[in-house]
Amino acid sequence: MQQMNWSSLLCQNKILPSSVRVNDDNERSEFERDHNKIIFAPCFRSLQNKTQLFPAPHNDFIHNRLTHSLEVAEVGKSLGSLVAKRIISSNVEKDLAHDFAKNAADIISAACLLHDVGNPPFGHSGEDAISSYFRDNSAYLSKKLPAGVINQLAHFDGNAQTLRIISNSNGLNLTLATVATVIKYPTMYDKNSFYGSKHSVFNSELPLLYQAFDGCGIIKSVTHPDVFVRHPLVFLMEAADDICYRLLDLEDAHKIGVVSYTEAERLLLQIINSKRSDLGFIQDSLAFLSTPDKFARLRSYVINILINEVVNKFIEYYNDIMSGDYTRLIVDGKLYGLVDLLINEQSELSDALHEIYKYVKQNAYAYRPVIEIELAGYEILGFLLEQFVPAAIDGSSKRFDKLMQLLPEGVLQYGLDPSLRVMVIIDYLSGMTDKFAYSLYRKLKGIDFPNVG
Repeated sequence: MQQMNWSSLLCQNKILPSSVRVNDDNERSEFERDHNKIIFAPCFRSLQNKTQLFPAPHNDFIHNRLTHSLEVAEVGKSLGSLVAKRIISSNVEKDLAHDFAKNAADIISAACLLHDVGNPPFGHSGEDAISSYFRDNSAYLSKKLPAGVINQLAHFDGNAQTLRIISNSNGLNLTLATVATVIKYPTMYDKNSFYGSKHSVFNSELPLLYQAFDGCGIIKSVTHPDVFVRHPLVFLMEAADDICYRLLDLEDAHKIGVVSYTEAERLLLQIINSKRSDLGFIQDSLAFLSTPDKFARLRSYVINILINEVVNKFIEYYNDIMSGDYTRLIVDGKLYGLVDLLINEQSELSDALHEIYKYVKQNAYAYRPVIEIELAGYEILGFLLEQFVPAAIDGSSKRFDKLMQLLPEGVLQYGLDPSLRVMVIIDYLSGMTDKFAYSLYRKLKGIDFPNVG
């Protein structure tokens, strides 16, 4: 059976030929350089003003996309290091590079930093607003745009936009291993794929996918020979995200008063108890701590448990992942991630995870201000699309010309064909922060006037 190998999977080649470095210490690996470049990239910095769960928080301790991504990167780094050490100790792979564990950890950490940069303002409601606009206006748009462009934007996915940002940013120029690890769903939209309706590639980025996957030696699925499998490290990047949002959404709900500490403690202790930990010792260790410190202590225990469980799951399914034989990983036609596997097994741990998700869904996701701001975000982004997309493909009025003048210099050239112009508009709108989108909406509506001078 065909098997992917780590010497190819950890490909250090870059998207573009490397430039000459000046005053370089030559000690950082290419994967460390990826991580450093992402931290300083504007697309990453803009995550500080993008919604995680509770939009536009007045509480400085609520997560935004930036703090979420930083925490995901730390969990991902731990997962990568631990899995690599297990692979080394098991002797299932021969001739692994001496820095295999460090490189795997650095690649996952970099991919985790990038995993949300393609998300538009207002999170999933922003994705829905973009998709709905192109579905609802397909009759008008079909006169101007190819059906394929309309279809991919009618199923807009922040994961695909992430790859587009990477492709268009010469400043990042990442290694192919990091690029491949960012591609969570290596396909264009295909509702019949085992990736479901999720996808990480627009048509314009297919060349980058092929470049990254050729460089890393990614193979096709055993059961679906027309579909690429994931880079193995994607499973760990995805698990890091799943661990963080499931636990930290609960923490944020507690911080704004939607969930009491008593209830949060009960839910977290269920996970700890599922592993037969010494609850007496843990509760004694919490006795003299402040409530924030109690939550932090419990969170660290729980994250440690889930990291170990995910590492075990990766090793259990190691041969399936490396060979592209996803038979045991596809349930009801959909590919399961490692945390999905934990949640859907019959165990005390899965029961505890189920209860946390159910509780957060009922008490945080359905929290009235969250719903109200999601609806407002839907309205804001929908309005901006109604202004900018017709202006990009028609450009037949003075008003449209003035709208185009609002775009950053060099964003849109009138010589581009309509499809490229629309994709650049989507780049512009999806790259906005929540605050900028809200401000521009109010100005175009005539609610606010800009400050002059």
